[in-house]
Amino acid sequence: MSRSMSRRIAATAITALLVVIAVFGLHTASAAQLTLRGAAHLLTSATPCTRAALAATPGTVSAGRSSTVVLSNVPAACSGAALALRLYAADGTPTATADSTGTAATGTVTLTVPSYTAGQVSGVALLVNGWSVPVTWTAPLAFDGGPVTPGPGSTFTNLTWSQIASSGTQACFSVQVSGAAGTTWRVDLHLDQRPFNGVASADGFQVHSPWYGQVLGAPANNVLSIGGRAGNSTLAAGQSITVTVCHYNLPAPQYDPALSYSQSSAAVTGDANYACMTTSVAVTGTPQFYAGWRADIDLRPLVDYLRAQGSGTTAPRFTAPGNYTLVQQSGTVYRVTPTAWDTWGVRDGSPQSVQVCAQP
Repeated sequence: MSRSMSRRIAATAITALLVVIAVFGLHTASAAQLTLRGAAHLLTSATPCTRAALAATPGTVSAGRSSTVVLSNVPAACSGAALALRLYAADGTPTATADSTGTAATGTVTLTVPSYTAGQVSGVALLVNGWSVPVTWTAPLAFDGGPVTPGPGSTFTNLTWSQIASSGTQACFSVQVSGAAGTTWRVDLHLDQRPFNGVASADGFQVHSPWYGQVLGAPANNVLSIGGRAGNSTLAAGQSITVTVCHYNLPAPQYDPALSYSQSSAAVTGDANYACMTTSVAVTGTPQFYAGWRADIDLRPLVDYLRAQGSGTTAPRFTAPGNYTLVQQSGTVYRVTPTAWDTWGVRDGSPQSVQVCAQP
């Protein structure tokens, strides 16, 4: 065998060996990738356990901050699933640098998260067994003051009012109350504020829900508290209860000098024997609850009208038809004050009108 032929055989053998190594090397790398993919796939389910939105609210809020999130509406199919959650502010900035994790349970589950300002959170990103699940976030209501506030450790969401009549003498509210496990839940009613209008007694307050809710004694310092009966006064982990309270015979609302009232009078109508002037009273500063009102009206236009019609009187007799009192303040200025349920209340966008008439 010539030396050149030997060289060709050796080169062919080396080339074949490199091809084998390359083929087996690529195959080994591909197998490793498939193995990793398979392992990753085993960490999640083939389909999400739910596609419906879960509800999320802050846990116990103290000084505006919380370190828990309560998930609710968790279906049984998700029980035991791995959870990963992160909170986001309105601008999309996360409130923490890493996800908070936990395990799902049917109904509600409370996750511990890094402390956050409850009022600044506007959304939640949630993974359930690796699948993204939509979440509806409900921020807590701010209760620095108001007619209804949560007791210590209790958190409010979804406070709504109903049965708000223009008389201002009845009102109902409903609110979701939650808190940490073991919290003694309580709802405080501030009776010196609208719509309670200074009612001084617990009589007349009806707790419609929960069935075990009750009035906790007499008012103290204008505060009446609602809580649970023995055995139902504390909250379980993740529990949220709906408290509904009504009163159908509240005191009439009173004039409030802290509000901004305005009034306007229309042109006088009538004749020389009987003339009337209508005045409308409006208010700003109480958009939800009715307040009392009064109107100091200068009735000089009525006097002038009668004289222009030839009555010749300078001191006519004034009346306010309906449920009103009419009291002279000075000269031709008279104060009109409502006296019955159909005339008592005004609120933002809901004025009242009164007619004052004059006879020679």
